[in-house]
Amino acid sequence: MIISFISQKGGVGRSTLARATAAELVRSGKKVHLADLDSQQQTSAKWAERRDNAGICPAVETGVYRRHDVALKAANNYPCLIVDTRPFVDISSLDIARQSDLVVIATGTSLDDLEPSLLLGHELVHKGIGHSRLFYVVGKAPSQAEGRSAIATITAWQFACAGTFLTFKPGYSIALDAGYSITETPWQTLNCRARDIIHEICATATSA
Repeated sequence: MIISFISQKGGVGRSTLARATAAELVRSGKKVHLADLDSQQQTSAKWAERRDNAGICPAVETGVYRRHDVALKAANNYPCLIVDTRPFVDISSLDIARQSDLVVIATGTSLDDLEPSLLLGHELVHKGIGHSRLFYVVGKAPSQAEGRSAIATITAWQFACAGTFLTFKPGYSIALDAGYSITETPWQTLNCRARDIIHEICATATSA
């Protein structure tokens, strides 16, 4: 199973969701590899290093890749491959999307985030990737109303979207800085919300 995380811009939670999905799948007993394709920023890889240094369990095996085709070959050795793409869409992103069981598109709530994300979905469909393989997740919502409004906009465009959204909470950033995922914060309310989203992602990937 390949789950890829794509976004048209940075700062919308793409890597955050990829790391949490990998961590939760490992926790469930799956053999998982997290492929970080942003060889410059290495956001996921540096997080995994912090996690290892802190001795946090379960460990999340992570690798940095300059070439997407090399990263995708890891699917031959792992039942679950999580791909954290670069913070922009290029030809490699399209190839990754075509080979993924599920493409998760992360977006914020503002029109500056939503519009390019929705246009990305249409472009992927135009390139032959079915609606059933695309799944949107709203992150960093400033308020409940804005989170719900973003979900309504996405579904109005006839795309599947997680029913839960991530609100902007410092607790998530604190956890990530320490090597934990957003499902592993000291605050159970934050963990439950994040786990609901990850469970939706995994369930959709399995049924896609």
